[in-house]
Amino acid sequence: MPAQPQWLLRLPDIIVELKQLDIPIVDRAMFEKLFGVGRRRAIQLMHHFDGHQVGRTFIIDRRLLLDRLQARRSGAHFDYEQTRRRRVVEELERLRKLSPGRNVRIAVQPEARDHRLADLPAGIHLKPGELRMEFAGIEDLLRHLFELSQVILNDYHRFAEIVEGRETKASSPAVG
Repeated sequence: MPAQPQWLLRLPDIIVELKQLDIPIVDRAMFEKLFGVGRRRAIQLMHHFDGHQVGRTFIIDRRLLLDRLQARRSGAHFDYEQTRRRRVVEELERLRKLSPGRNVRIAVQPEARDHRLADLPAGIHLKPGELRMEFAGIEDLLRHLFELSQVILNDYHRFAEIVEGRETKASSPAVG
């Protein structure tokens, strides 16, 4: 998809500024200022919006330009761009919030991924209706949480039995 013009999302502000002007025409220099574009782009846009050249000056009727911009503002393309931009900003904000946690490295033993409930590390106590962890700092807590998550993945049915108090006679008492 080609890059969208920078001025497109500023359209509501441009329309407000144009409405406040008390002049019948907009020249190239004013157009550049309103749209935040350079000379060449201003001339291209003025042609696109039905402006014309008078002598060596490019001009466009202010009322005509307002009509064209308002039509574009109410079009699907503007709404799509506005929605797309909002989604990008929201996603960037979500990623910014996640960033600190992504930089944390938890030191765990490779075999932790294979642990079952019988291998639950010391400091993690589990019984029906209760989970208690002993830890010495955030990294130790995160390591315990990771190890518990691996135990749950590897031994879910046994974990559910203990948590819900449905231990069978063959099951051992609560862990920890």
